[in-house]
Amino acid sequence: MNGLSDQSILDVRKLITGKDGQLYVSTKAGTNLFLAEVDTFQAQISPANTDYQPVGSALVFAVNTGYSVTLTLTEAVVRDDVMLDELISDLQQGYFPSFDFQGKLRRRDGKAERIVYRNCIPDGSIDLQNLTPGEIIKRAWSFRVNASPEMIQKFTY
Repeated sequence: MNGLSDQSILDVRKLITGKDGQLYVSTKAGTNLFLAEVDTFQAQISPANTDYQPVGSALVFAVNTGYSVTLTLTEAVVRDDVMLDELISDLQQGYFPSFDFQGKLRRRDGKAERIVYRNCIPDGSIDLQNLTPGEIIKRAWSFRVNASPEMIQKFTY
């Protein structure tokens, strides 16, 4: 034997592609809706570090001081009654809405990964209307996640 365990062999049947994912949003009423019109979404964590170099050391250390989480998505414009309606309605009342999202990845063997992103507020630029002749109309969204992501289901091997 060469010292490799059975777990070190890649079973390509368990690889996940973009078609194996889904994104859900919770409305003000608490309804969890599958966002079938979303063709891309991405959640990222960005650690924030500060440099520290003690006297006598040539090495500059990184000290973690926090992190931020962002969630971005693009949706084909099919309906406005979920997120855009809440955004505009809340803006007219003088505040920004908050959304909860849940990302799901599913393997062919039925195993799934689910991560919840809570207290997401709009961040950056949001496309209200973005038109290009001959193209599918899409709307880009960016959110700052104001809670630590929760992994409620994870893959095991």
